[in-house]
Amino acid sequence: MLVKRMEAKSFSARRLARYAECVPGTIDNLIAGRTQSLNKGRTAELICEALDVPMDLFFVPEKTSTAGQTNKQKVAA
Repeated sequence: MLVKRMEAKSFSARRLARYAECVPGTIDNLIAGRTQSLNKGRTAELICEALDVPMDLFFVPEKTSTAGQTNKQKVAA
């Protein structure tokens, strides 16, 4: 679903990585399913902003052990 949306919005993995302020490997890993979460919630926000989709389409908040904070974003199944 991520790749189809990237194609529809004319985003390469490198271009999306630049927009999302992350390294290209992060996008490559998301596409290939090699990663299940992002350490920075802002990266997930920027990916969704670039692709013009709601956050919950691709990501769900992941609770951390520190006082229930939700900084990480887990890839939605």
